[in-house]
Amino acid sequence: MNDANPVMEVKEITKVYPGAAKAAVSALNLTLHPGEIVALLGPNGAGKTTAVKMIAGLVLPTAGSVCVMGHDVVRARTTSVRHIGAVLEGARNLYWRLSAEENLRYFGALRLTPRRQLAGRIDELLSLFGLEAQRGQEVRHFSRGMQQKLAIASALLHDPDLLLLDEPTLGLDVKAARQLEETVAQLARKQGKAILLTTHMMDVAEKLAQRIIVIHQGREVVSEETQSLLRRYSAQRDVVEIHVTGAVPPALWAQVQQVVPDAAISGENGTTQLLLPGLDQALLLRLLQQLNAGGVSIQEVGRRRAHLEEIFLSLTEPEQADD
Repeated sequence: MNDANPVMEVKEITKVYPGAAKAAVSALNLTLHPGEIVALLGPNGAGKTTAVKMIAGLVLPTAGSVCVMGHDVVRARTTSVRHIGAVLEGARNLYWRLSAEENLRYFGALRLTPRRQLAGRIDELLSLFGLEAQRGQEVRHFSRGMQQKLAIASALLHDPDLLLLDEPTLGLDVKAARQLEETVAQLARKQGKAILLTTHMMDVAEKLAQRIIVIHQGREVVSEETQSLLRRYSAQRDVVEIHVTGAVPPALWAQVQQVVPDAAISGENGTTQLLLPGLDQALLLRLLQQLNAGGVSIQEVGRRRAHLEEIFLSLTEPEQADD
């Protein structure tokens, strides 16, 4: 438990848009402390964007409150937003015909960064994100990864306590995404930034976030420390993985499903993977014998913990939704 005063407190925020049949966000609670990364997850239309915009002061809540560093975002908007930096997907975070340095100077002025501090702050951020060599280059010539780095640098110019990142690794290649993930982790760990992250990349959320909040149809369905959530679902959904060479004949797969109705199968690069939940040892041995008798070459057998993606799907799939 973090004993420091929270950077952000969201209490029962609700948003009902005019003419809408139901709330876009309903009674959401969320607290963020210094140095903490929280992932806000949900399928498309779950209310993530509305929630983040209410926190950023861009959308007024119908009910509830958002406080950042003790300041109410609605009643003391000017004061509260000085503590917030945001990179929102789909927003105009950069001007493409300006250089990296010109963008930072422009957004620094918008955020009222004192001129005597701005030059040093620009140098510091360009160095942090590895963009010193590109400071004079127009952003339109940047890669997607470099653009994302510069957008986050821009959001940090006024040294905010709270950073809102909406899909920061979307569209990045593996190397660029990994570099950005490391930088985000460093911002929390070394600079004490409180970071609210929204993403559809479950591996990114699992790697970076200390806590996971999942919302579905505007309502929270889980809020729990990441490792606790993974342990809990792993205990509930123990999964055996069997990797075999080639394909499993349809008749043999039908026999497997008769024994384990919840079994799943996938194939890639000449290998087939069988996922078998909740097997005891006797049943596993029976299935291995069955596969061997069917002429299937077994490569590997093992148990593994649940992945965040599997947990997310189990919490938001249609049969578990509130209609």
